[in-house]
Amino acid sequence: MTVVDDVKSRLDIVEVVSQRVPLQRSGRSFKANCPFHQEKTPSFHVFPDRQSWRCFGACATGGDALSFVMRADNLEFGEALRQLAQQTGVTLPQRGQRPRDEAVQKINEDTRAFFQRTLASAQGASAREYLEQRGLDKLAVEAFEIGLSPSDGESLKNHLIREGYTPEQLASAGVVRTGDDGVNHDLFRGRLMFPIRDAHGNLVGFGARSLDGSEPKYLNSPQGPMFDKSRILYALDRARTDVRRDGVVIVEGYMDAIAAHQAGFKNVVAQMGTALTEFQVDALRRLTGKMTMALDQDAAGQAATLRSLDVILENFRTKVVKHQGPDGSPQASDPDPRIIVMPAGQDPDEVIHRSPSDWAKLVESAIPAITFRIKAAKNNGDTSSPQGKAQIVAEVAPSIHSLGEGIQQANAVELLAQELGVPIDTVKAALSRPSVARRTRRVEQRPSAAATSPFAKLDHDPVEEYCLQLLLNYPELREQANGLKPEFFRRHENRELFSQWLDTGPGLDKDATIELLRTDDGGELTGHLNMLLEKQQIPLDVSVRMAALLEVVSRLEERNLRELKAEEGIRFTESPPDLEDGEHDDILQLNQRIKNNEGLRRGQIQEITR
Repeated sequence: MTVVDDVKSRLDIVEVVSQRVPLQRSGRSFKANCPFHQEKTPSFHVFPDRQSWRCFGACATGGDALSFVMRADNLEFGEALRQLAQQTGVTLPQRGQRPRDEAVQKINEDTRAFFQRTLASAQGASAREYLEQRGLDKLAVEAFEIGLSPSDGESLKNHLIREGYTPEQLASAGVVRTGDDGVNHDLFRGRLMFPIRDAHGNLVGFGARSLDGSEPKYLNSPQGPMFDKSRILYALDRARTDVRRDGVVIVEGYMDAIAAHQAGFKNVVAQMGTALTEFQVDALRRLTGKMTMALDQDAAGQAATLRSLDVILENFRTKVVKHQGPDGSPQASDPDPRIIVMPAGQDPDEVIHRSPSDWAKLVESAIPAITFRIKAAKNNGDTSSPQGKAQIVAEVAPSIHSLGEGIQQANAVELLAQELGVPIDTVKAALSRPSVARRTRRVEQRPSAAATSPFAKLDHDPVEEYCLQLLLNYPELREQANGLKPEFFRRHENRELFSQWLDTGPGLDKDATIELLRTDDGGELTGHLNMLLEKQQIPLDVSVRMAALLEVVSRLEERNLRELKAEEGIRFTESPPDLEDGEHDDILQLNQRIKNNEGLRRGQIQEITR
């Protein structure tokens, strides 16, 4: 029995679900209004005998106790497993990090302590004076673990070698680099050092600011498996609780974030890079639906703001994400990000140090992102000709459509008409044109990582594991995996690994994909990935491996359909009054889908191997 199975075996799904959703008995099962979408008639069912749940309404998905907690509390696999393991008294083995990662973590922590001691020493006097001039007090400097790297380029390396680390380990950790002379030297020299922690508090790298005017002004740790600035938000580890309660304010620099926290605004984080990434937006939306950006408003800053807005609005448009509200209940993310219009030439830390109340007013008066987007498009476009106005409409159309049909969208359309000086009906007609509609077409949403049945009798599922081995070893099979969905996998380790494999995206080779998959923070997934990669596999030529994947996908899909049919049968038998018109045909339709599935896949395999 794996540790995941051990945790699930100690859970009762009725008890787990009823802590979050009021259940009503219905024969051998329980029912309720689905907590994941709005409905008047209960379509959410819990099956004690199968220890599973399923929404037969808009969600059209289901799973077990672990997958329910993941979705209801908006947790990642590792977070949910740790929470439930603690609840059930199961001790999780510490096998998640590879020895290399553990060594890097320890080197980072020893490096951080060395930098802090250097700042506190005599050679840190001018750096301490600089921090004081920037308005940071001693408590803030200590809380954010700010340090100083010596300027000689050798002190840190020599210190860490005396601590027992090898030069190879230091190079792997990214704290030294090879110079033109072929010798390793300290990467950071004479710079103010900002330790960078991920959302869980792990020290993954450093940001360094020049104190003598040398370029680059800011220098980061090298990009790698542990330090990926596209996935990190500075100070999020400290801001999580306040972000859940108050929403998030996003600033541009370390100093901005530290100044905000020092002044009591603890829901502030700093982006890593010139614009937000999809990974960063995903991380924030798991905590809150309220996002406010305070970024530079010069030409470069406005361009970066627009790029960030496009990422946020596309994220809201294409993903259904719920976050955990202050009371612990799942809440839908509201697609209404806002922009703080900063005073000309002033950064957030300047405003905060001068007057915290002025900063609070700026946050409160932030304008809707769609307003900022429309005004920017107008200012940068041509409003003197019909063609220019049409181009502006086409440019902002995706952002307007991301708001959904409601008051926000109606207000945006009205504002756009006012800015362009045309009747509102003209704007509506332009937004409805086929060329504009194609530009705003909804991207197919990736399937959620929900499970179907939790009951695999074995500690391993050979079919699922063989499927993952094919995908991991042969990246070119991604196209053939289009019909494969996370819910086809029974075992959580396999389902989560497949979901993360989907997120890596196309175009990567085998090594790059595996390196990304190894950055997860859940011990079970890392260990499971290593196990799959270590298994020997018979070499297959192109046509055989494609046929093998299609065959295994067909088997997983058919199993999923049969389990869905079984749960549909229980619901139909026990609560027919709740079924809407036409739902009595669902089982017949499932029978037909099972029958069609085998024929379709057989034809595809014959075509490939012909």
